[in-house]
Amino acid sequence: MAEAVTVRLSTTLVEMLERTAWQAEPHEACALLLGEAAGGVVTITQAVVTENVTEGNPETSFEIDPGMHILMQKAARAGGPQIVGVWHSHPNGVARPSDADKAQSVERGWVWLITAAKDGVVDHAAFRADPDDPHQLDSCTLEVTQG
Repeated sequence: MAEAVTVRLSTTLVEMLERTAWQAEPHEACALLLGEAAGGVVTITQAVVTENVTEGNPETSFEIDPGMHILMQKAARAGGPQIVGVWHSHPNGVARPSDADKAQSVERGWVWLITAAKDGVVDHAAFRADPDDPHQLDSCTLEVTQG
């Protein structure tokens, strides 16, 4: 059984992700999540929004810009914040990983934060790629803090 994980981020960051999701509609928006993971808590301090460079249908799939991913990896190696996961929006209003999301998940232990937006209603959910099987995305507790 996977370790229970809490994903923590600020209201300011949540509001920014919501705006990004609405602006991208009807397409999926995406970002790399930066922060730190310690003791069953993943704290997200930044979201670096990237262009959705999917070769598929952008209304139902996303791909992080590989150039931005490389830049963030280099920044992390130089002492910057670590990449702890990925965020994307679901314009269909369902805040849970699709089969495509599960197939696309390859980074063990990464957080998958999903913002679902449809008809003026927004929902958020967090998942973590299993350390043994990254295609298994386990539900996490999502904690939004003031700030």
